[in-house]
Amino acid sequence: MAPKEFTLTPAYDRVVVTGGGSGIGRSVALAIAATGTGVYVLGRRVARLEETVRRGAGLPGRIVPVTCDIRAAETVAAAFRTIEEDGGPAQLLYHSAAAAYGSLAEDITPEGFAHVVQSSLVGAFHVIHRWAEPLIGAGLPGACVAVTSALASRETPGVAHSSASKAGVEGFVRSAAREWGRYGIRLNTIGPGPFPSEGTDELWEQGGIRARMESATALGRLGTEAEIAGPSLFLLSDAARYVTGVSLPVDGGLRLAQWTVHSPAESVSP
Repeated sequence: MAPKEFTLTPAYDRVVVTGGGSGIGRSVALAIAATGTGVYVLGRRVARLEETVRRGAGLPGRIVPVTCDIRAAETVAAAFRTIEEDGGPAQLLYHSAAAAYGSLAEDITPEGFAHVVQSSLVGAFHVIHRWAEPLIGAGLPGACVAVTSALASRETPGVAHSSASKAGVEGFVRSAAREWGRYGIRLNTIGPGPFPSEGTDELWEQGGIRARMESATALGRLGTEAEIAGPSLFLLSDAARYVTGVSLPVDGGLRLAQWTVHSPAESVSP
C-alpha cells in the first residue's frame, strides 16, 4: 500500500497508469487507488486490466480499465478521449508500459530493435505528448513519472535495444521538463533495479541472473512492490512539487556495482 505521507493532491483526483495490467504498473496503480485517488489503467490485454480491477476491489479509489496499444498514436488518442470524457484531462500520469527481451547486440534483428524502440520509446512519446496537450491548452498543471531503468545511463550488454530506448525516454523527459515547466507541468523518470515482475522473470532465470542481481545490489536483495510504489507516489505528489527533470534510481544500490545483465561472452536466447 502507499505510504500515507505521499497522499496525492486532492485536486488531482485521477491518474493515468500505462502498463497497468501487470508488473510495476499494476503495483503502482493499486497503491494509487489505496490513497483514494481514481486510476485509469491502460494496456493491450483486457483480461490483465480486469485482473487489476479485481485486485483493487475494496480500495477507496476507483480503477477503470482502458484498452490501448501505445505503439499506435491513434489508439493512445482514443484512450485519452475516453478518459477526458469521464471528467476532463487527468493531471497525473504514470507511464510504465514498455517491451524488452534478452539478446546480445549482434543477435538483435532490425525487426526486434524496431519493436522495442516502437514500444518503449515511441510509445512513451505518444503517451506523454498526448497527456500533456490538453493540460497545456487549458493552463492546468500536472505531473508525469515515466519508468525507465536504474541502468539506463550505463552499458547493459544483453539488452542494448532496451537500454537505448530507456535512455531515449530519459532524454525526452528531461527536455520536455525544461520546456513545460513554464506551464506548471513536472516530468521525472524512475529507474527500477531488480524488482520481481512478470516481464522479467523469464530473463532472470537464464544463467543465474537472479542470484547475480541479488548479490550485486548494495542491500543484497531484490526490491518489493511497496519499495517502488513509495518513490513513485512521492514523485507524483505535492511533496515533490519542486522536483522536475530528475531520474531517480530505485535499485538497492545496483548501479554502484561493476555489473551487467550479461557478460559480452554469454549467449542469450530471446
